[in-house]
This record gives sequence, structure tokens and C-alpha cells, in this order.
Amino acid sequence: MMVRFEENEYFLMAMFQKESRQATMEEIHNVIPYIGSDEEMLSLINSTLEKLWFLTDEAFLNMDLEPYKEELAEDE
Repeated sequence: MMVRFEENEYFLMAMFQKESRQATMEEIHNVIPYIGSDEEMLSLINSTLEKLWFLTDEAFLNMDLEPYKEELAEDE
């Protein structure tokens, strides 16, 4: 199955990227209690987690999230 991520999903993964797909999913899941009622952010989190679920560990490790991390750093 080919998993296609949206740009905002790449940014979300870059913000919470850990050493593995599973650890990244857990890190993203851990922020849900802090989101409150922000439906747009919850939707982004849910769609990202769903796609990560179907992604292989190998595909995750081959993903280059550095450009997204750099862009996030520039915005600070």
C-alpha cells in the first residue's frame, strides 16, 4: 500500500520524530490531551497516525524529514 502524506503531516512527524515509527506514533499520540478542542489539529494528528500505522518501519526510516525540521527552525 502506497501511503501519501500531506505537507502538514510531514511537519507534524518532523516535530515529534523519534528513532522509530512506533516511538514517533507514541510521541504524537502523547500530545492529544494537550490539544483540547482544536478539531483541525486533532484531525491532522489522527490522519497522520492512521497513515503511520500503514507505513512500514523501513519506509519510515527512509523518510527524509530534515527539510521540514529546518523550515520549522527557521520559523522560530
